[in-house]
Amino acid sequence: MMTSVTYSTHLYKNKSFLFLIASQIVSAIGNWLDILAIMTLVAVKWNASPLAVSGVMLVFVGPMVLFGPISGVLSDRIERRFIMVLSDLVCLVLVLGVAFSTELWQVYVLLFLKSSFVALFIPAKNGKLKEIVEEDQIQTAMGISAMIDNGAKIIGPVLSGMVVATLGIQLAFYIDAFTFALSALLLLGVPKYDRKVVAKEIEQKKLMIFSNLLVEMKEGFTFLKGIPVILVSLIISTLLLLVLQIADTQFMVLLREIFKDPVTVAGYSMAASGGGMFIASAIFTKKQIHSTLNCMFFGAFGLGISLIAVAAMSHLSTTFLTIAYPMLFFLAGFSFGSAIIPLNILAQKITPVDKTGRVFGIINSMTTLGTLIGMVLGGILSEVFGVVMTFIVSGTSLVVVSLLTIIIKSLSKVGIEMSPKVSQQYKENRKHELLKAAESAFCQKGFEPTTMKDVVELSGMSRGGVYQYFSSTEEMLKSILAERDEQFEKKIHDFIKSNQPVWETIETILDAYNKESFHKISAVTYEYFVTGWRSEGMERIPYLLTRFNRARENYIKLLEKGVETGEFDPIQPLHTIATFLINVTDGILLQTHLAGNKEVDTEGQLEALKLYLRTVLQIN
Repeated sequence: MMTSVTYSTHLYKNKSFLFLIASQIVSAIGNWLDILAIMTLVAVKWNASPLAVSGVMLVFVGPMVLFGPISGVLSDRIERRFIMVLSDLVCLVLVLGVAFSTELWQVYVLLFLKSSFVALFIPAKNGKLKEIVEEDQIQTAMGISAMIDNGAKIIGPVLSGMVVATLGIQLAFYIDAFTFALSALLLLGVPKYDRKVVAKEIEQKKLMIFSNLLVEMKEGFTFLKGIPVILVSLIISTLLLLVLQIADTQFMVLLREIFKDPVTVAGYSMAASGGGMFIASAIFTKKQIHSTLNCMFFGAFGLGISLIAVAAMSHLSTTFLTIAYPMLFFLAGFSFGSAIIPLNILAQKITPVDKTGRVFGIINSMTTLGTLIGMVLGGILSEVFGVVMTFIVSGTSLVVVSLLTIIIKSLSKVGIEMSPKVSQQYKENRKHELLKAAESAFCQKGFEPTTMKDVVELSGMSRGGVYQYFSSTEEMLKSILAERDEQFEKKIHDFIKSNQPVWETIETILDAYNKESFHKISAVTYEYFVTGWRSEGMERIPYLLTRFNRARENYIKLLEKGVETGEFDPIQPLHTIATFLINVTDGILLQTHLAGNKEVDTEGQLEALKLYLRTVLQIN
């Protein structure tokens, strides 16, 4: 399923990345201190019902569904470091508010607000990671990020269990508030990303954020639809999280029915689960994943078996369960990491940086929606049938999901494997975007000074993503010229097929040349071919002649139609007239670029060319 890949040590020399993961470390540990403290407060100290406990988890993740796509768009349009720092500072205040809560409704409100700002933080963090890490290091960076999240699940619950058991619940909240402050401080070491603008319409989008939200979100959905491997994996992940949360939200309810002191066992079990996910993250950091669906099959199956075993052993002695439950949750954590991490790595590697926020906003929104539904079902099932039966239903459903994954893989032979066969339309769209960025760079700097780095910055894509389509700026320019040549040839053919008089067609073309004089790509074209006289550039001359002959043949075909219909009675060979037409228009355009339309009298020169053509063609 996996083969080794080179581990990049250069990532640890990236100071921006180090500051980002340092912030993530302290924030993630603080979050887990917070979660166990809240669950202990609600489920144990206040002895809330299973539905009330599910309600706590609902307000934890609900904002992801409500604000996930919107926050993704915002993270693509607003500086991401600012979003993350703001989120940390607001969360600091809200955590302190939870520490002083006396009613369940107060906890609900404060947690909902806190989760809303976390929903802003996550796509911004993923987008920032893409900004500061090179393409060939993305998998390693994502793996490290996942290891941090899962390592926090080891340290956080253990620390929280110790703090809650010995010093009280409130101190856990104070420590969490401190971690948010430290996280915001560390984020100041992550540089801002000064996005260069490709065109004026992008600037307008930045000024019209909210009016463009639906459009931007639609782009994210369109991107996902174009890559089946991500879309299918996302649907399965959503289903997996739905059935998993049926049991997961009732974990503390199960423990309080079995143990007199559920906090310590909960801390060990959560830490063991984090340990399993940490190991899964470490494996996927260093290995290449060839099939996301294979990973999801084994992950869902392992999760199902683990939860069924937790329920089946619940009647055994508490001494045995104190050891057995952490072991089972270690397996569950490893299985969950195996199922979820490959999707995140794949999406991060494939998604261009300018769409990262939108795509991950949608991914988080869909998976969180599944999580929400599972939480509600878990509370209802636990109230009606008991918590043990709820775990059995959840575990059995996960086994069914694993089997469904294999069925989907066997039925869907196209676009499902780890090396996704993206749709042709998607490839064409990305290629078109790159060529627009390259054309903008050429027009700003000229052909020779423009580098691939310039195009990478203007396109918003990663360097590796750009090189998937083009290997050099020369290849890009040739693609731009080929596209323009095809458009011109199509226009000539359409004119020939139409009933429009040929002379009117020629006038239309020349009038278009007058407008074309303001298009800088023509000057770039001249620059490219003029520098071809040098010995190292002589290979450009045959390419120039090929384009010239192609254009001349199209003009000859157009003139031949005029002769056939009796519209023209030329006094010179059509070959000569077509050659003269091309040379004169090229000269006029070049002079216009150098001296300006008014100085060259572009319009007058084109009218003079029309006068020559009327004379030489002897229009009837």
